[in-house]
Parts: sequence; structure tokens; C-alpha cells
Amino acid sequence: MAGQHPLAGNDSPTAGQHATREPVTVLYVCGMPRSGSTLLDLMLGQFVGHCDVGELFYLWQSGVERNFRCACGAHFDQCPFWAEVGQRAYGGWSTLDVAGIRALQRRVDATARLPLILNPSMSAGFRRDLATYTDLLTRLYRAIADGSGAQVVVDSTKRPSLAYILAQAPEIDLRMVHVLRDPRGVAYSWSQVVELPEGTSTKGRMNQRSARLTARRWVTVNTMISALARRGVPRVVVRYEDLVRDPRGELGRIAALTADVTGTVDPLDFLHGNEFEQVGSHAVAGGRIRMRSGPITLSLDEKWRREYAPARQRLVAAMTWPLRRRYDYR
Repeated sequence: MAGQHPLAGNDSPTAGQHATREPVTVLYVCGMPRSGSTLLDLMLGQFVGHCDVGELFYLWQSGVERNFRCACGAHFDQCPFWAEVGQRAYGGWSTLDVAGIRALQRRVDATARLPLILNPSMSAGFRRDLATYTDLLTRLYRAIADGSGAQVVVDSTKRPSLAYILAQAPEIDLRMVHVLRDPRGVAYSWSQVVELPEGTSTKGRMNQRSARLTARRWVTVNTMISALARRGVPRVVVRYEDLVRDPRGELGRIAALTADVTGTVDPLDFLHGNEFEQVGSHAVAGGRIRMRSGPITLSLDEKWRREYAPARQRLVAAMTWPLRRRYDYR
């Protein structure tokens, strides 16, 4: 890596140089973007003993580097929560080589790196990078848990590569919520122009993607997540459509996934029928709904059935057919 070590200035130990402590439980929301993950993240953050932080993968870019707004409304450098997390984890954000961390992230946390993540002995250089990156993340998750007083950190990053890294981290106890949505609805969402709140992006709107690319990615992302679950990582599969129709039933299944950590199956008192009160979050990145406060009503968004071009619907349906049927999207 060119320049200073990404953890320079705070005498960071590398992996294996300190005694192993009790693992930090991370409830990782994984799946295809535009599948309702931010909505789910906000609800999971209201579980007893849980702290939601949005898409933590983007903290270095959106928070530390670009100083975008936290879900609490404050810019990152003015948010007391993230200031305490940075102090606990690294002695302050200013001690870090953020450009070096982002370069490290690009080298390690990517789908193309999965063969090396699964077998880091293939490359001594990658093994060192993976150890550094794992230590960086472990300290971050632990600081979030300690600073919030939560037993479970909820990360809605969704990326399969990060899930594979966390699954191998010795001080991370990984649990997964695999969120799904009908791929035709996902493709329609990616085709739309979606404006973002001021101070949360540089472009002012969410990225767009073609139907073909979205369909291909829907298959690969969900296949990779399923493969990780077969390796023994605890997982609950939740379809967006079921979550909106029966939030208490679906959230109850997720609550059972971490009941051994929190000591209780969450009573879900924050739910009132199909509505919940968004009382505050420090999600550092994610969908625009993270910036909302007050009551949020759960309603099924299936505009794609009426508004998405039939030819594109047929294309996405054909490209995703076997996996779509497995998850009962017929």
C-alpha cells in the first residue's frame, strides 16, 4: 500500500497480536439493493439490544471522507454518536489514513476476491491485507456495540463479499437476514430516477442500472448468500412482500435469530399494526427513508406491475427464472 498504514497513528495490533475477546454479534442484512433493506434496517434497530448503523461499508467514503449527513440529521463530523465510535475504535477518525483504507477495501472487499477470501493462503499479500481489514472492521463493530450499549450491531451493507469476510473473522459472531424482493420489482426500482436528500450524496440521486444487469446481479448476489448459509452461518430469509404484509410475523422470525444474545425474543412493541414510529437512527448510509422520522406506514410497493415495460418484465423473469421459483416468485 502506498503511503502510511491505514491504522497509522494509534499503534494498531494486527490480527493475532492481542488476546481474543468475546465476539461481537453482527446481524448482517444481505441481498440485492432496492429490496427494502433500509426499511428493514430501521425496524431491526428498534429491537431490544440492537443498534442499526445502515450500510457500514460506505462509512469511510460517505462519513469520514465526504462528511455526508448521518440519519440523525447531523453531518458526520458533528454527530456525537460517530465521534464516540471513532474515539473508541481508533483514538479518533483523524488518526486514520482514509485513502489507504479505501484502497485496502477495494483490494479485499469485492466479489472478484471471493476465491482469495475463502483461501487467503493463495496469496501472502492478500492474507496480510485481509488481516488488516478484518482488524479494522472488528474494532469498528466493537466500538459501535460498546458506545451504544447494544448486544447486536445491525449492518445493512448487503454485499456478499463483506459477509464472507465477517464469517471468517475470529471476533465476529455473524448472523444473516437475507432480504429478497421480486426481481422484476428490483429491476424497475433500478430503472427509476430517485432523488436523494440534500447532504447525503454528491450526485443528488441514486444510481440507475439496466434490466439485464440487474437481473444478472440478482441471481449472483442471492446465490452467493445462499452458499454462505450452507457453510453454517445462521440465516433467516425474508421476502420484502411478506415483511410488509405481515411485519410482526416476519420480524418475529428475525428476533429469534439473536434471542440467545439479547436474552429475549423481542416483544416488537414498536409495531402498531402496519405502522411504526421511527424514533432515531445513526445509519451512516442507505436508502433515503433512513432520513425520515416519525410514523412510517408499511405499504406494498408494486408499481412495477403497472408501470414497468412488459418486455423488460419478461426479460428479467426469464433471466431469473430458476432462482425466482425457488423463492416462490412465480
